Amino acid sequence: MTTNWKYIALMAAAFPATGAFAQTGNAGRQAVDLERYEEAKSIYKSQLGNKNAADNAYFALGDIYLRTEKLDSAAYYFNQGISNNKRSYINHVGLGKIALIQGDQAKAEQQFNEALSGRGKKDPYVLAMVGEAYVNAPNATETQINKGIDYLKQSLERDNKSALTNVLLGDAYLKLKKGGEAMSSYDRAIQLDDKYASAYLKRGQLFTSSRNYPEAEAAYTKAIEIDPNFAPAYRDLGELYYFAGQYDKALSTFQKYVDLAEDTPETQAKYASFLFLTKNYDKTLQVAEQVLQKDPSNKTMNRLRAYSFLELKQPEKALEAINQYMKNTDPSKLIAQDYAYYGRILGQNNQPVKAIENMEKALQMNPADIEMYADLANLYANNNQYDKAIQVYERKRDAIEPSNADYYYMGNIYMMAGEENATAKNTAKANEFFKKADETYKKVIDANPDYAYAYLWRARANASQDPETDKGLAKPYYEEFIKHASAEPDKYKRDLIEANSYLGYYYYLKGERDNAIKYWTQVKTLDPANEQATTALNEIAKTPRAKKK
Repeated sequence: MTTNWKYIALMAAAFPATGAFAQTGNAGRQAVDLERYEEAKSIYKSQLGNKNAADNAYFALGDIYLRTEKLDSAAYYFNQGISNNKRSYINHVGLGKIALIQGDQAKAEQQFNEALSGRGKKDPYVLAMVGEAYVNAPNATETQINKGIDYLKQSLERDNKSALTNVLLGDAYLKLKKGGEAMSSYDRAIQLDDKYASAYLKRGQLFTSSRNYPEAEAAYTKAIEIDPNFAPAYRDLGELYYFAGQYDKALSTFQKYVDLAEDTPETQAKYASFLFLTKNYDKTLQVAEQVLQKDPSNKTMNRLRAYSFLELKQPEKALEAINQYMKNTDPSKLIAQDYAYYGRILGQNNQPVKAIENMEKALQMNPADIEMYADLANLYANNNQYDKAIQVYERKRDAIEPSNADYYYMGNIYMMAGEENATAKNTAKANEFFKKADETYKKVIDANPDYAYAYLWRARANASQDPETDKGLAKPYYEEFIKHASAEPDKYKRDLIEANSYLGYYYYLKGERDNAIKYWTQVKTLDPANEQATTALNEIAKTPRAKKK
């Protein structure tokens, strides 16, 4: 639905879609659409004794358990369906889905072949569910998605009035980044059933992904108008408001989703994830702790518990929580952000080597996550591995063009390396790093010549190469900083004091009394209690004015 990394990491990864359960209009399907899974289970279990409905009921029950990642329970119901009816084509589809989740393509195809034998190959619903299985396979390849599309089209050839199959076809096109074809399929579903709230939900998701927020809002609102209890529409509308920066509205709308959706650990986990996104870390932790009392192994809640402790500046508790989470979670279920947070937490607990190791793992899994480069570079720099810190920013260039912020952080790393060498009396090496810092900060000025702070950074880099101030290397940059910052003295007060103090001292050393007084007086104007300026002006007053020749 969205490219927002946090949504993907915390919500989509935790709750994979498993697709359809039954035709539209079915009470059990409607309960699932409302995310009232226990209600749906009750409806389908009541149908198990009905010879005509049992096949689909067993399949629907298995698919509900797939949705909540309970593969053993899902397999039980699919197998029960087959045991109850040897010609249960649809439940072979369910077993094929499990095989795809487990990465066994050959076994999946064997089950799908069973499903499509006999009357199954003519059953539009069986064809649609095989197509949906390929489309929603974990990390589905383009070949799998296209195979799924083929089966969905075969299903529509046999039943061109199925709104559900058109929605599934739209989902498939969307995975291939064919937004136009996806929208056409969703629109076709609405033409077939203008009360099909899920089709409007899909339209809203597609508009959200293309950042057409007004149309997305209209689609979600239409879904809610059709069914005021349609919880997923409130969820996605809340996310829409989040992406639009309307955080209060986002949270209240998402709360409506929680109120309407069934009170399950899965629903609470989604709520906690959303609270985390909106930086409500205290509330996130509270919800996580409540769910973990009932469901101690809940993966998402254990993840968010560790994340929240770090955001709440409790690194020791964060380390205990993340260690437990990493130990108890199947490595195949860990996401890049797990390793990234583990790295940050280890860094906060003075374990730099392990911190770097985990952050590197995170970037290896997701090199497109821009935020992690700065974190990794800082870990290297704080461990005095300055060359590697700079290399991290060089690696970032492969993902995105460097920003002014990148040049700032790179310059800071060069400054840190220079200061370390200066402390070790390695002056030549220190100056090499200070010069590199100056060159890096210059790139900020080249891109934005009116940015005052960039002149300040260059001034500091040059001042570090001239610790006695006798060469005045920083002088032109402090002068430029004052020129760009003086219009807002309150905003730049501390740094203006630094710049004027440097220039006052420089002119004092040069014996230029009037200029020295000018800059030290400016310091006093900015900070009347400044002791350094008071001392300097008193000292200058004791110095005889040079006689005019």
